[in-house]
Amino acid sequence: MQEKTITISNLAWKNVQRRPFRSCCLIVIIMLFSATLFGGSVLMKNLSLGISGMADRLGADILIVPYGYEKNLEVALLRGEPSSFYLKVDLIDKIKDIKGIDAISPQLFIASLNAGCCTTKVQLIGFDQHSDFVIKPWLQSQLSAPLTDNQVVVGSKITSGVGDEIMFFNHPFKIAAKMDSTGMGFDTSVFMTMQAAQSLMKDAKLIEGDVDHFANYVSSIFIKVNPDYQPKDIVNQIMPKYAIDYKIDFVMTKGMLSNISKWLNSFSTIVYSLSAIFWFLAIIVIFVIFSSMLNERKREISLLRILGASRLTLVKMLLRESLIISALGGIAGILIASLLLYAFSLLICQSIGLPCVNISLFDAIIYAVIVFVLTLIIGPLSSIYSALSMTKFDTYSTLREGE
Repeated sequence: MQEKTITISNLAWKNVQRRPFRSCCLIVIIMLFSATLFGGSVLMKNLSLGISGMADRLGADILIVPYGYEKNLEVALLRGEPSSFYLKVDLIDKIKDIKGIDAISPQLFIASLNAGCCTTKVQLIGFDQHSDFVIKPWLQSQLSAPLTDNQVVVGSKITSGVGDEIMFFNHPFKIAAKMDSTGMGFDTSVFMTMQAAQSLMKDAKLIEGDVDHFANYVSSIFIKVNPDYQPKDIVNQIMPKYAIDYKIDFVMTKGMLSNISKWLNSFSTIVYSLSAIFWFLAIIVIFVIFSSMLNERKREISLLRILGASRLTLVKMLLRESLIISALGGIAGILIASLLLYAFSLLICQSIGLPCVNISLFDAIIYAVIVFVLTLIIGPLSSIYSALSMTKFDTYSTLREGE
């Protein structure tokens, strides 16, 4: 029978296995740190990507909405939360020639009844195919011809597929295309022609007191400003003339994103603070445990010294034990966080109410490596004092103790 060579790594691994409860407790603490740091960092990066690219994807600098409905528009754009609100569309004719406006287009929002595509209501959005500059860029590769009034385009997260039939307010529509992922509320919305949306609005009796002129209403007006002009200058030209008569308000895209960025900074502070707490907690707990077992392992260390192990070898063995525990905890935390993000990323983003864009696999690996390296530092850093202390006592006296 061939004898197996005893190495520092073998001894360290055996020592970790010999004390399963203690080892598992340490691994769990380190796992919490790595999961919090990795999961929080990836989630913040996803949110940051979604926010930073939202202005470009939205394509508009100014959004005109009925007074008091600014938040409704924001949640409709960010989360796809169904809303219905209206203003008179003839405002477009009065402001479209203002210098500095490059493009202007209306959209009509309708909160649907439950549909076969979804478990809850979805946001229906009617858009003008002639003037639109927000929706069409996402459809260029999917649509070979303009939409008809009996066709719709669904967001990337709607479960129904191209060619399926879907029902809204007892009116059937055929899905002509599926939109590219935008990271916004568009991903859970359904798009149709303005004429189709207006017909649904009439059938659903969503306009009270002016049902004979339902085609005169839209929900919001999107304005793209010339780069040589400031959005606030355009607003200052529109507000004095039309704000009171049309009962409108303005949403500035940059201002909306600025508020979101402030929230994200606060969120990142919480995540990193929590990670720092787990990091210091792991160091303290491992230090206390390794220090408390100093007397327990004196005889073990003394026997190894008698068998010829040098002090440096013993220090390496003890540090190797803590390194193994750190590695196991780090790997477990990263894997658990990855699985949770993969399974619940959509739910997390929807609950937070912000646009999300998943980071690339390469970036995710970079984050994982950084977190793993930080995790590996925990064990050796917290156990170095105990490792050095355990090799300084007198070998002979230790072995005679207890006789």
